[in-house]
Amino acid sequence: MRCHPLPATIPPVTGMTDPLLMVTDLRVAYGSDPTSAWAVDGVSFTLAAGERLGLVGESGCGKSTLGRAAMRLLSERAQVAGEVRFAGRDVFSLSPSDLRQFRGEAIALVFQDPMTRLDPLMTIGDHCLETLRAHQPTLSRAQAKAKALAILAAVRIPAERWSQYPHEFSGGMRQRVAIALALLLEPKLIVADEPTTSLDVTVAAEILQMLTELCRDRHLALLLISHDLALVGEYCDRVAVMYQGQIVEIGGAQQLLSQPQHAYTRSLLASALHIHNTDAGGKPRVAASDLESNAPTPLLRLDNLQQHYSIEKNLLTQLVRRQAGTPLKAVDGVSFTLYSGEIFGLVGESGCGKSTLSRAILQLVKPTAGSVEFEGCDLTQLAPSALRQKRRQLQMIFKIPSLASIRS
Repeated sequence: MRCHPLPATIPPVTGMTDPLLMVTDLRVAYGSDPTSAWAVDGVSFTLAAGERLGLVGESGCGKSTLGRAAMRLLSERAQVAGEVRFAGRDVFSLSPSDLRQFRGEAIALVFQDPMTRLDPLMTIGDHCLETLRAHQPTLSRAQAKAKALAILAAVRIPAERWSQYPHEFSGGMRQRVAIALALLLEPKLIVADEPTTSLDVTVAAEILQMLTELCRDRHLALLLISHDLALVGEYCDRVAVMYQGQIVEIGGAQQLLSQPQHAYTRSLLASALHIHNTDAGGKPRVAASDLESNAPTPLLRLDNLQQHYSIEKNLLTQLVRRQAGTPLKAVDGVSFTLYSGEIFGLVGESGCGKSTLSRAILQLVKPTAGSVEFEGCDLTQLAPSALRQKRRQLQMIFKIPSLASIRS
């Protein structure tokens, strides 16, 4: 990452108490071409200790780039100009050793995709212990584990899942683990980059409520990056709206939502308030009852589908616990039908079994019990070669796009 000095035309800030975070005329471009367009173009703002600032805008407007630039997480090829100061220190001049301490202890980042934060070969407990011992080596293992379990409990991760791996968690639960890891070192500022994208509305509200309580109780600052204007308006003190790499409007949350000044802010607000009662073509939605009456044979039928897992560490314990009938019932007796042309919505909180159910339908995981009939054919009874043929007519859009190449 190449940092350029500030232009002489930027005046120093005087007559005010230094904020926790000060960003001045920040510009970021990717690539070595000097004519490259700025992904972040002349952004300036301040963030005080204990303040919650929401950064909103459409995909590609520069929100995430700005958050990563503040932590010096951009690639070496990135061109960076301007200044970022944290607690009075120039972030761009920190030494490698200071930077390692700065990340996590001063500013913590919650990524949108938790798998960029979690090592698939490490248990959740190992992630927590490694983070604490790296920054607080005087902690004993027992002390570190007690502290980690308390944080995990705050984000609704039960203690019995301490020894499990990331792939054994749902997407939403992995995000909760990533949030817990960001909180472990008690940073002064949390940069949350779309932290609730993979969470259901109930758990998302709990997570954001927890973050705002931490800001109040521990005098933490929060930079909440989101495309959801209503969300940041509810949980943030101020809102900054980004468009094409620039902050086009910034102000108090209530004032900005009630009296938006910029045309782009008004369009975001109008989109958030718009309620869709028709489909993409403007036609009324088709009722499921009409489809059922016209199509007596369902396209997809699930009958008492079950997907159970053991959460024990070793084979002997698994056998004992299975005999006692205490597995993790990710999907337990689900039955429904889906007709051709019907749109079926499946909702529920993070970890309730939605994604597991979808994988069991496509036989990406073998169901424990029950049947999945597609066009009258039970997929659970097909040989692998026949199942591959059927999968040409069954496709999945994954939450994490990179999984598509793995599963195809």
